[in-house]
Parts: sequence; C-alpha cells; structure tokens
Amino acid sequence: MAVASLTKVYDVSKEKFFATVAAYENYPQFVTGCKKIEVERKAPGHARVKYAMNMMGKDLWYVLEHTEDAASGILTWKLVESDLLKVNQGTWTIKDVGGKTEVTYSLEIEFKIWIPGPVLKGLTQTTLPSLIGEYEKQAKKSV
Repeated sequence: MAVASLTKVYDVSKEKFFATVAAYENYPQFVTGCKKIEVERKAPGHARVKYAMNMMGKDLWYVLEHTEDAASGILTWKLVESDLLKVNQGTWTIKDVGGKTEVTYSLEIEFKIWIPGPVLKGLTQTTLPSLIGEYEKQAKKSV
C-alpha cells in the first residue's frame, strides 16, 4: 500500500480551487491519464464518480464516493469498486491563508496486483506534485 501527502500554497482563491476539484466532469480536459468520467450526483455535497484512467501505462477503472464540504474546504473520497484497485481513499483540504490557498492532498492507494515498491514510490512522490499542479493551472484558468 502507498500513502502520500503533499501540501502547497497557490495564488488562486480557495473557492476557485475547490470548484476545480469538485468539477469531476472536467478532469479529462486537464488531468493526465484521465480518459473518461461518468458523474452520478446523489445529493448536494455528495457524488459518485466512475473514472477511466491510464496509470503507469495500464488502463483501469474505478468508482469513488465523494463527500464535498465547500465551506470547510474539505473533499474526501473512498473506493466503491474497481478492476485493479483494492484501496483508493483520500482527502483534499483547501484553506485560505491570507489571500492565497493552502492545498493538502492526502492519498492511500493499494492495487489488487503486485506493484514493485519503486514504481509505487514514483507514483506517489513524482506524480503527485505534478497532478496537484494540473489542478492549480485549471483553477487559474477559471479566474
């Protein structure tokens, strides 16, 4: 299992960053490896989303249950089902820090198949910073 967390401060509003993260249907436009999204919103503050992704050169799909609280800036997710993932859960924590936005992305992921340690480490330590940067760029576009 891989666990990772990263905190960065960006020059974009908390509201715009949160809105970017919660706009799942837009992910194929800016998230590397995201091929297709199907969103089924059940109620305000909740979404069930099916992702078709390419990770490490392998196609996979998974369904996540999201809980969104824009006021607190917290968005969480938990795996419902997947072809290759056993665990996928995490949190976005997005807060205003004096006109800028502090973003913390925390992830716990485990695959049903064996993945070599160095590959998992690369996924969490190299891919994670570039992934969060993609959200920042998208949030700034909506300014």
